[in-house]
Amino acid sequence: RATAALPGFALTNANAPAIAQVCRRLDGIALAIELVAARVKMLKAEQIAARLDDAFRLLTGGSRTALPRQQTLRATIDWSYNLLSELERRLLCRLSVFAGGWTLEAAEAVCAGEGIESYEILDLLTQLVNKSLVTAEREQGEEARYRLLETIREYALERLVAGSEADTVRRKHAEFFLALAQEAEPHLPSAARGAWLDRLKTEYDNLRAALQWARE
Repeated sequence: RATAALPGFALTNANAPAIAQVCRRLDGIALAIELVAARVKMLKAEQIAARLDDAFRLLTGGSRTALPRQQTLRATIDWSYNLLSELERRLLCRLSVFAGGWTLEAAEAVCAGEGIESYEILDLLTQLVNKSLVTAEREQGEEARYRLLETIREYALERLVAGSEADTVRRKHAEFFLALAQEAEPHLPSAARGAWLDRLKTEYDNLRAALQWARE
């Protein structure tokens, strides 16, 4: 994961102790290690180990006591989140309204506004992918689809709800998927039925999330 972020990165006699310290500190949790590994583009392994240790000592009152695994992961996500730019944090929180993934078109429609321009979404998404907070999948000839791991999504949604944007973003999410359903409806009795049903099936989780929000 570090090599993906910084081609040429290598385990050496010099950085091995710091890397081992990081992996021990994170209790071997794969997601936590991946989030931290993505930071080698900006920080040396020794800097990551020192900063991570400082952050965790704050949570344990200055002692070296190990955190429980769940709290370790939460602390690592906190650490990664706090290193994001303001716009990256804002976008990550807004993306948490999507369930089951999203397209760039959907992100631009739902997440733009209030400080984030539509044209900035792609660059910000790319940064979040590079930092292992968002995953991107694209098959040959297909549009890229992005998603959040459920652990990250729950964290970001909690942040969104704690702020003032949750209702606005959820409404935009519901409006986007209502528009998709309305666009699909006239095609369902036609020869294009199969393609439209496949597209709707891909968005089932988002459609359900929009319906649940509307009911509530």
